[in-house]
Amino acid sequence: MPATVSIVIPVYRSEESLDALVTRILAVFESRDDRVEIVLVDDLSPDGSWEKLKRLKESHPESLKIARLLTNSGQHNAILCGFSIATGDIVVTMDDDLQNPPEEIPKLVSAVESGFDLAIGAYDSKKHGRARNAGGGLIDRIQRGIFHLPADFQLTSFRAAKRVVVEHVCGMGGAFPYVTSMLLSNASSYTNVPVRHDPRPFGRSNYNMRRSLSLASNLIFSYSNYPVYAVAFACAGALLFSILYGAFVLIRASTQGTGIPGWASTVVILTFFNAVVLLCILIFSIYLARLSQQVTRSRVQYAVREIHE
Repeated sequence: MPATVSIVIPVYRSEESLDALVTRILAVFESRDDRVEIVLVDDLSPDGSWEKLKRLKESHPESLKIARLLTNSGQHNAILCGFSIATGDIVVTMDDDLQNPPEEIPKLVSAVESGFDLAIGAYDSKKHGRARNAGGGLIDRIQRGIFHLPADFQLTSFRAAKRVVVEHVCGMGGAFPYVTSMLLSNASSYTNVPVRHDPRPFGRSNYNMRRSLSLASNLIFSYSNYPVYAVAFACAGALLFSILYGAFVLIRASTQGTGIPGWASTVVILTFFNAVVLLCILIFSIYLARLSQQVTRSRVQYAVREIHE
């Protein structure tokens, strides 16, 4: 029985590109044995994207599944919503702006069919703007460090994964998801697949440096122990400093006698240790706030307003 390939696409401000995107995906699978299922999740776009999706659903009722989120929840939550709807043996994720060419999808599917749990597209050259490339580079470096990936391993939103990996990702939960890290956490084998990256034909990217820094912060606090290590090193450094300074004071007192203690050195030492304590409190407070949001469900991943399967 031919396999089913699910294409999960988060949609935001992409009214102009949706017709061409769906048409090109369907054209790719016309000559293939596997069946395609296109899952489009509208992240409460302020333009006419949802109306366009409903018209596309009417034109291709068997091939499309569409959903609209109740609130703007971000790209990663939209993808997780798509994962929960998708039923394919292989699940592909791609952007909605036509920068990920649909004609490259078979390359990713073939890599998964050959045995890899996860295949991630590696662009020949990125056609993003400078700000997005800089922000994306920062996030990629963090992820490569967390998962001990090679320095030249590319991490992009154009990827394909086995069904079992996607199912485990859906079971992870968490109020601050990052899909690439969630996929890597559940994949035992992964590879880069060279793919083309096209210029954006419509509009402009919704990403900026502020959003990239926010994603980097989310990645560090949700999928790594780096902040805890930072606290540990800060405390160890403060302890070492206090031991060395205490030894210096004792040696000086025994060799030169005691004198009137210096006001400046006392202020410097107190300021240093107070800064270390405040840093530790800040980092633990961030963890506590995130834990509280998840336990009390004051922040949830996503909520679906409307769905058509």
